[in-house]
Amino acid sequence: MKITSTRFRNHGFTLIELLVVIAIIAILAAMGFGAGAAVMNTAKKTVATNDCTNLVLAVGHFYDDHNYLPEAPEAGTAPGAPTMNALMDQLIGFDKENNTKGVRYFQGKEAKGKNQNGAYGGLFYTENSVELFDAWRKKGAAANNRHYFLLMDVDFNGEITDPFDAAKPIRGRKVIAWSSGRDGQYTTGQSTASKNRDNVYSWRGKN
Repeated sequence: MKITSTRFRNHGFTLIELLVVIAIIAILAAMGFGAGAAVMNTAKKTVATNDCTNLVLAVGHFYDDHNYLPEAPEAGTAPGAPTMNALMDQLIGFDKENNTKGVRYFQGKEAKGKNQNGAYGGLFYTENSVELFDAWRKKGAAANNRHYFLLMDVDFNGEITDPFDAAKPIRGRKVIAWSSGRDGQYTTGQSTASKNRDNVYSWRGKN
């Protein structure tokens, strides 16, 4: 009787199979990262929208109490007054000369970051002063636009010029607020410009 031997197949992965598996994992990881980044950006837009709304309310309450708007010379023309110390000290109550009642009109969480240059996502305090940064951590040129911007009806004519569409004045509001979004870029006077696509506005619909 002839005895034959049986060869067993090596069940390990071949190099090609391994490379295919690695490629599939890389694709799935990239898809997951992209989806996660999109969710995070949506969440930050929600934060920015809420901050813009609260800034508008803060200025409105300030006006109701004092019968004048916060002192902000840049708030009359585009892009507006940034939420730096001069403006925010009035809305927080540190500036007793302009905020004579010492009322805190804006409530918000503290910013992230160890110092002013890296701060984002909230109020950054330095002794008896404060500024407000928008929700995104921005670097490079974008870091120059980390604040929100406010425009006010400084001449009390019942309208504010839309900083991105001068042909459509915004009527019936004392103040509007906006953010340059994740990319930190904007172009005034051009509502459809690519740099304005991720801006966040207090006076428009869904951001």
